[in-house]
Amino acid sequence: MDAPGTGSSPSGIGIDRGWRRWFALAALALLLIGLWQVPWLGWLVYPFRVFGTFVHELSHGLAAIATGGDFLRFAISPDLSGVAHSAGGWRVVVASAGYIGSAVFGGVLLVLHARLLSSRTLLFGLGLVFGVLCLLFVRNLFGVAAGLVITAALVVSAAKLSLAARDLLVDVLALQLILDGYDSLFTVFALARDASVSSDAQTMADLTWLPATWWAVIWMLVSTVILFGALRLAVLSIPKS
Repeated sequence: MDAPGTGSSPSGIGIDRGWRRWFALAALALLLIGLWQVPWLGWLVYPFRVFGTFVHELSHGLAAIATGGDFLRFAISPDLSGVAHSAGGWRVVVASAGYIGSAVFGGVLLVLHARLLSSRTLLFGLGLVFGVLCLLFVRNLFGVAAGLVITAALVVSAAKLSLAARDLLVDVLALQLILDGYDSLFTVFALARDASVSSDAQTMADLTWLPATWWAVIWMLVSTVILFGALRLAVLSIPKS
């Protein structure tokens, strides 16, 4: 049975392991970013990017529900774009929830893995919850097919992968979600300068007195805070005494 964190250790060893954890997660984050930038290697992270798009659109819908509205449906396209349809709720919160939700979800996943739950439990839980949400709200063929494949992959990974492989998969999923939200903001920032282009940032500009580029910067800063906060909490979970 695998544990959520690492075992007890003398303080010196714990500190060394904490630093190694920092460097390992930082290196993994840089590797993911690097893979995004190389077109012929993009297929390596494509399934994780699709998963990130699902979380982005689900975040919009769940924010609508949390603020008194309804989540109607969402669709995902092979080019990693998506659209969520909701009714009611606080539109400012709903519009911001896509990018912030991805970062928050990734941060929570990273911390839960380090402090509370095993990788097997997290992968099983993710698979079941993800599958149910997709069946309830996805309304296009690619979205349904991709959702079922991802659900099956998460459950099979929980059942069949070794402890080390499961731990790595959870770390990749968590960092991918945080970085996907952060990376996507660069695109939003570029698009935000063109008011004719539809984006979450432009929606926020229409709802508030702040321009779209400001919202892109705000979300980028929030994602950065979540990234460093989650990494810090994950590393601090390593026993030092």
